[in-house]
Amino acid sequence: MVEEQEINLLEELNSLSKIHFLKPNDIDAIMEDFAKRILLCLRMERMNVWLFNHDHTALISIGEYDTRTKQFLKNSILLEKDYPTYFKALVANEIIIAEDIRTHPFTKEFSKDYAPEHDIYTLLDIPLRISGELIGVMCYEKTGNQKQFTKDEVKFCLSVSFVMASNLESRKRRVVQEKLEKALHEKDLLLKEINHRVKNNFSILISLMRLRKARVTSEESKALLEEYEQRIFSMLKIHDMLEKSNEFSQINLSEYIKALVVEFRITYPQINHNFKVDVRYIAFLISTKKAIHLGLIISEILLNSIKYASTESKDYEVLISLKQDKEHEVELKIGDNGPGFDFNDLSSKQTLGLELIKDLADSLDIKSQFPSKNNSYYTFNFKL
Repeated sequence: MVEEQEINLLEELNSLSKIHFLKPNDIDAIMEDFAKRILLCLRMERMNVWLFNHDHTALISIGEYDTRTKQFLKNSILLEKDYPTYFKALVANEIIIAEDIRTHPFTKEFSKDYAPEHDIYTLLDIPLRISGELIGVMCYEKTGNQKQFTKDEVKFCLSVSFVMASNLESRKRRVVQEKLEKALHEKDLLLKEINHRVKNNFSILISLMRLRKARVTSEESKALLEEYEQRIFSMLKIHDMLEKSNEFSQINLSEYIKALVVEFRITYPQINHNFKVDVRYIAFLISTKKAIHLGLIISEILLNSIKYASTESKDYEVLISLKQDKEHEVELKIGDNGPGFDFNDLSSKQTLGLELIKDLADSLDIKSQFPSKNNSYYTFNFKL
């Protein structure tokens, strides 16, 4: 008979270990089934699971099942101030086996109310822990008369408690994961909304500049508006690409440069045929901050080229290339086939555009080569 019971306990434990708490609405039903099967094996009447509140001053039941009434209850409360000895025993990680709940030193506090109310005589309580932290207790209760637990029954109850703790830990992880996913979703929506508003503001600025440009008669004013329009567009394009890629921290350098070139060709159709573009696709991402700085650099270089070099030669050609060299660096080359100029000399004379290029290049932490006499090309090298 003992051997038959032991086999049944092992089989039941194997079945219980496969139960997982999936959704909050399923937990009560699963715990009720959990209790029914365990109590049937142990020939007992009551099983409860209690969890501590945040400061361990109370135990709150998440499930109480009684085979006599076939009722599943929860949210009962046991206060530390009413059962101080019992609480101390749990904190000390005591497994409490009380054949007589009324006389056992750890449980006799229950003889005033809890034991008579439920007609409990024998109790087996096992502390529940997650990652070493005490979270509650699992209680097995015999009503009507006393019971002596066999070693196999104690081992079984201890194993069931481990299964319960494992399920509670799994549920806790799922709850944390769901909260994290919700927070990330809300953050994603917020970033998209902010990005959308920034794009709208940039678009409005560009539209206002184009309206103003259509009304001005001064070529100098028109050129100035075009320059600022292009600078704003380089920042607008970043936000546009961020929105399309659903990536709000980095963008692909190749795609970004191609987008800027396309816009320049639209804005300055008179030199569209003068563009020589060799931007190869490279799986190289840069941060949005660096992309904004780089976009402004490219815009300034192209604007200066269009303003000064395009009028000096019939064979004017502007080059922009992006490639990966043998030293595992990404090289961006941009400029024109003009006569060249001394970049350092001109930038020292407080030329706004050149100062801007130099300051932005320094902020990128990249290797930079600027134009010199007989050379109008800028070269920037990024480490992969």
